[in-house]
Parts: sequence; structure tokens; C-alpha cells
Amino acid sequence: MPTTKKNIPFEGDPSLADTLRFERIAAECLTMPYNPPKKRKSNPEASADTPIIGMLAEKKLHATVKRYISEDITTHERTVPDLQAGETGERPLRMVADVMIDHHIYEVQTGGFFPLRKKIQAYMTHTACSVTVVHPMAGIRYLSWINPEDGSIISRKKSPGRKRVKDIAKELYWISEFVGNPRFSLRILFLEIEEYRMADGWSRDGKRGSNRYERFATTLLGDVTLKTAQDYATYFLPPSLPIGVPFSAADYAKASGIRGRATYSVLHLLVGLGVLREAEKEGRAQRFVIPPQ
Repeated sequence: MPTTKKNIPFEGDPSLADTLRFERIAAECLTMPYNPPKKRKSNPEASADTPIIGMLAEKKLHATVKRYISEDITTHERTVPDLQAGETGERPLRMVADVMIDHHIYEVQTGGFFPLRKKIQAYMTHTACSVTVVHPMAGIRYLSWINPEDGSIISRKKSPGRKRVKDIAKELYWISEFVGNPRFSLRILFLEIEEYRMADGWSRDGKRGSNRYERFATTLLGDVTLKTAQDYATYFLPPSLPIGVPFSAADYAKASGIRGRATYSVLHLLVGLGVLREAEKEGRAQRFVIPPQ
């Protein structure tokens, strides 16, 4: 029987046990009462028991991923102890990790990576902890629109396409300085997600400029961890590029499907990891080459 796109597993196909555990946790989180996120504390004179960096409440997607990482709630929202002074003697503000198990910090980032950059820098500079950024991606997404007047569901549709690891390419720029550090890893969870948006935007159908009401995960589709140079080569180095033959950024974009600024970001990241080498320029265009193993 031929393999169809529908039954091709996602990258990092999880075990049945992991899938069932995720679905149980997702169902439990779905019934949790909703508390809107409160503002972060920013007063440096706050009491020692007051977290300065970290959300005091969270959305259901964030809560589900956090509980999947660790069902022991005593590991959640942990103040990072024993922050070390940097080279200039300064210490960071008190840091609160999403999950901290022994000397391993997990930060769940449901959006872009730019807001997380300073926090990761502080962990890498002022602690000896290992750090994993856990990023949930909507492998399959069902989008429902809510009528803002009466709360009824106007429509529900499945979004087209399948997410892949390479779709995170544009965000790698913000964490590129940590990639390759043996204490740092990036974990991508492909999830089936239900998203609800209010049809309260400025367009006629209310969709443009609309506000997200909530989104939550229902099942785990894939689980991929990127840590070593080989991990990044596996997902970001197209097999169609021949070893030892120089190629341009345009050649890489065509082979990988990674385009725009993300093309150069990934290429320079792979150079930094030793997966690629810079070759002689062709005119003004930089070329790259895969070195022989």
C-alpha cells in the first residue's frame, strides 16, 4: 500500500506511552480553571519571596507542556539558586525557571525566541546549569472562530500544511550564540492544537487584527531534541547538496526550502558548528562547502 502524506509520521515520532501520557496531561490541563496572566514584578526592592522574572499565571498550552516535562509540580516555577557573579562582578535579577530538575533548567517558549534571549544568557553566564528551550509547534492546527457578541462558534477548519523542524529556522538567529554549547539544547514538540480566536478584528469578517482567545494541545505528534552539530546537520543540511562542492546561499535556499534572512542565519550557524566551511567567493557572493568527514 503506498504511503500517503496523511500517515507519514512527524519528525521525532513519539512512543505510544509518551503519546498517551501527553494526552492524559492535556485533558487534565483543559479542565483547570483559567486565570489571566498577571504582570511580572519589576521592583528590585521586592521581597525575597516575590519572583521578579517569570509569569505568575499561564495559558493552557504553556501549562500542558510544562507538566509534560515534569509532573512533579515542586519542580515548576523554581527560583534559580546560587547565581554566580559575572566577570565584572554583577549579578542578575532573581531568575524563575519554568521547570528546574536538579541542575537542569527547562524554559517553555510558545512564541518567538527573541524575548527569551536575555534570560538564557543569564542562565549560561551566572549558573552551571544545563538549559533546554522547549518549543511547542502546531503540527496540526484546528482554528475556530468565536462570535464576540454571543460566544458561539462561527466556523472550525483544519489549517493546511505540516510543520517540520526546518520551520524553526527563522528563530535560530536569536539563540545562535548558545547553539553548540554542550549545556544548551533545543527541544521541539509537534502538537495537535485547537486554537480559538475572537472574530473581533477590523476586517468585514472580523479576522484581520483579531485577538486570540485560547489555544490548547490535544496530542503529541513528534518530539525532537537538537543539541549536537550532527543534530543540526540532520535537519538543516539537505542531502542533495554534494560533499566538497561549493554552493551559494541561493543553492541552499532552493535545496532546503529555507528562504529569506533565515537562509543566511542557518548557514552561518552551520559554519559555526563546523558542519559547513566558507569557500571562495564567486564575485560578491559568499559560497559554502560541506567538508569531507
